[in-house]
Amino acid sequence: MPILLLLLAMMAPALAQRAETLTLPAEARTGTDQRPARFTFLCTANAGPQVTGVLAVDLAVTRHATLRPVFDFDAYEGPDANAGRRTRLDITAAGATARMQTMVSGSISGGPDEAFTFSIAAARRRDAARLAELQRLLTPLAQGAAQLEWTQGNTRPGGPAITARLSVSAADAARLRAVLEPCLGR
Repeated sequence: MPILLLLLAMMAPALAQRAETLTLPAEARTGTDQRPARFTFLCTANAGPQVTGVLAVDLAVTRHATLRPVFDFDAYEGPDANAGRRTRLDITAAGATARMQTMVSGSISGGPDEAFTFSIAAARRRDAARLAELQRLLTPLAQGAAQLEWTQGNTRPGGPAITARLSVSAADAARLRAVLEPCLGR
């Protein structure tokens, strides 16, 4: 085993202990198709000068291959994907709305549900503007009952968007607060 792989294998448990995540089930609609989806919220700590933490939210759309005839997932695949600012997140909580329009990257996850995962992330260092924008958007979700709607634009001309909705209960908000609080700048 190459030394780098051996070192990464030894470090993985320690790095995983620093990551806080929460996954909540949701529903996604693409045209007339409706299917299960899930949102995962992530907060990792800065760990010394060499490891920068991250605040992130992911949308996983299950059985993505069945949507390929109408939605272009390839435009979003990989860390350097540049499909443009076709992603909009809307949060409604306590009568107020927060909105974010951004770019995302994505990846295909293995596993039984063959999901495609869209990711929005901000580094906790050296990315102050993006971090502040994501903090502003996610903070209401951790304060009480709220609605999150993720609209993923399609790069295919005339193709339908993917719209995923998540209803956050008061109990979910408390769990989100426990996970995200270190990243929310409070």
